[in-house]
Formats: sequence, structure tokens, C-alpha cells
Amino acid sequence: MKRIVLPFVSVLAALALPSCLQQATTIHLNKDGSGTLVEETTFGAQMTAMLEQMAGLGGAQAKDPVKELISKDKAAARAAKLGAGVTVEKAEAIETNGNKGGRVTYHFTDINTLNLALSGGLQEAMPKMPGAPEADQPKEKPTTFKYAGGLLTITTPEPKKPDPAAAGKATEGATPELGGEQMEGMMKQMLGDMKISFKVVIEPGIAETNATNVAGNTVTLMEMDMGKVMENPEALKALKGVDQTNPEKAMEALKGVKGVKVEPKPEITIKVK
Repeated sequence: MKRIVLPFVSVLAALALPSCLQQATTIHLNKDGSGTLVEETTFGAQMTAMLEQMAGLGGAQAKDPVKELISKDKAAARAAKLGAGVTVEKAEAIETNGNKGGRVTYHFTDINTLNLALSGGLQEAMPKMPGAPEADQPKEKPTTFKYAGGLLTITTPEPKKPDPAAAGKATEGATPELGGEQMEGMMKQMLGDMKISFKVVIEPGIAETNATNVAGNTVTLMEMDMGKVMENPEALKALKGVDQTNPEKAMEALKGVKGVKVEPKPEITIKVK
């Protein structure tokens, strides 16, 4: 579980930001090994209002964080990091139920060359708060894809644990020491709208797979709906440690909790029809 979830939580903790965001990463694979990678990030109404205020800081040099999500230069730079043959297909602004953000679609010619560090997209998408310390993030190993003869193998590496000293420095003063109902209320306000997912869609269909979470032609490697998670008092209690120095411990406590789907196997195979 921690292979996929921990990198995301580490990024959120180190950025010391309210996590009222939604991000969906979806790979669409064709029979010939080509396909698209779609990264969609939206901010909730509270975050959007805060970002719009931030855009006014610094006068003419200020950049609109939402518009930055669909910046052509930024998308092109990320495409180069994603691997050889990856290009930007389109970048568009989106708005859903009051959430504002962007959707960038990348095209890859061969999934074998795709170099996808999952938390990388989230870390680049999240704006930096004025005056917030720069977090020294552990370098995440990429998820690897091997495709040959109609068989896709996805390997998720063991994440490097965040340095406790660095995490403590990054979150120092970010969250006040509160207790009981006051803390629970703050956690629900900060995390209640957060949704993160990573899925692989096999366009020709799935003949067979050892993946745990499968629906039709879609394999869900990770999905977190924090609104549902926090309906569980024990899960909410575990989340109190997310922005501290041990997010791994909090994630372990979320096993089997409603609102969390994670592929437990470090390697899965998918046979394409």
C-alpha cells in the first residue's frame, strides 16, 4: 500500500498546504503500446479563492497558479521528463462543481519509455505559498511499464522514506497544536475535498490480470477519497499525523478503510485482448 500512497502524502505534508484538491492520473493504453497520459488537477473553492489572491501578490510579475497548470512551457517541460517520444497533445482549463484547474493530455509512442514518478505531477501542480520553506523531497523512483506481446507489466518501487528532520522543518508552525473536536474540524476542512487517483485504462479490453481493483477495462492502482475516509473516526485519528514526520504510519492505519483503494502487489500484469 505504502508504495503508491506514501509519495503523495509526503508531498502534501512537505508543501504545508491545505489539501482541498483533486488530482486524477489516467493512462490509456492502445494495443500497439502507444497511448495517452492524462493529468487532471483541480482546486476547491477555498483553495481557488486563496490562489486568486496570491496571483495579485508581486504586481505584474505574479502568475496565476491555475493558469500555470496549463502553461504550454510547463507542459512541454514535464513531457520531456516523462520519457522519450512523449509529447503534449492538449492542455485545457476545466471547472467542475466550483473547482477550478487544468487537464493536460500527453501522448506517448511506446509505454516502455514512460517515466512516471506519480507524486511528481502533484508536486509541480501545487502552488508554493509565499514565505513557505522549500521542502527537500526524497527523490521518488518512477513506476515502470514493460509491454511486449500484448502483456503489460507494471512495477511500483518501494518509496524512500521522508527524512524526519526535513519533514519537521517543512511543517514547523504549519499546523497548530489542537485537540479533540477542534482538530477534527480542521482536518475535515483541510482534507475533506481531497481526491487522488491513478488508473490504467486498457482500450482494447482486459483478457486477464492479477490486479486487485478491476472494473471493465480499467485497473485502479490507487484511489483516495478523503471525504469518505474521514467518515471513520479511527481513520481521522490516524490522519492527525499526516503533516508530521511519519505519514507511512498514518497510511498503514488506512488499510481497508472506505474511500481508499490501493494495489498491494509491487508488480501486476495485464493481458490485453
